[in-house]
Amino acid sequence: MLQKLLASLSTGQKRYLNLLGEIAISQFKMKDQSSFFGFIWSFLHPLIILIVLYVFFNGGIGKHVEHYAIYLLIGIVHFQHFSNTTGASMTSLYSMRQLTANTVIPKEILVIGVVISNSVEFIISMFICVLIAYWVGVPFSWTVVLLPLVVLLQVVMVLWVSFFLSCIHVFVRDIAYIYQVFLRILFFITPTFYTPAFLGAGPARYIVLLNPLAYLISFSRSSIIEGKMFNPKLFLLFSAANLVMVFVGFRVFKRYEPRFAEHI
Repeated sequence: MLQKLLASLSTGQKRYLNLLGEIAISQFKMKDQSSFFGFIWSFLHPLIILIVLYVFFNGGIGKHVEHYAIYLLIGIVHFQHFSNTTGASMTSLYSMRQLTANTVIPKEILVIGVVISNSVEFIISMFICVLIAYWVGVPFSWTVVLLPLVVLLQVVMVLWVSFFLSCIHVFVRDIAYIYQVFLRILFFITPTFYTPAFLGAGPARYIVLLNPLAYLISFSRSSIIEGKMFNPKLFLLFSAANLVMVFVGFRVFKRYEPRFAEHI
């Protein structure tokens, strides 16, 4: 499936791959360029959220969570990457409408370019999480070497979500407002500042179990904080499901791609 995606980016040459690289680099450079802190804001934002959540919840929910600050930081970094990347990629075809409407290129490279540019920050942020964790006293464990697999899996999940959202946004612009509401709800049904055990046996616990982002955060916390290998069967099952969704999202995207230009 991934080979099909890569094959669609070239027609016997590497020019589309080069274009993909240029789009990713340009999107990375343009990100937060109008803000005072610029690129630093990408790391200040989750840090500020961390401080607020820690102050309010450390004495209650976080009292029984080991290394609660790191627990919070990992969840926030995962959530911020998902929300920021899917939000940006959703509008990518419209924000780059000259390329969408006036050029003959595979339009998926516009979406993939945005995903790549935002994922660079995610990789750096997760590396910083590891450094901070061991700096504050989290025991070093070999399981941290599994973290790149979790990062890659999150990028894959974000990719198929981005394919669907960017395709829908072309025809229904209001999806951007609806999605913002969804992200607010998603934050509370993602175990960012609480543990799944805190929810008890009520319906909220089952809602969290249906949240794929919760599993990715759990994988990272197991690798960094607990020093334990996450369930390999669950990881493989989750990986297979996301690869299938990438294929489905890509096929849906390509099906409606010929109609993008007339609706941009």
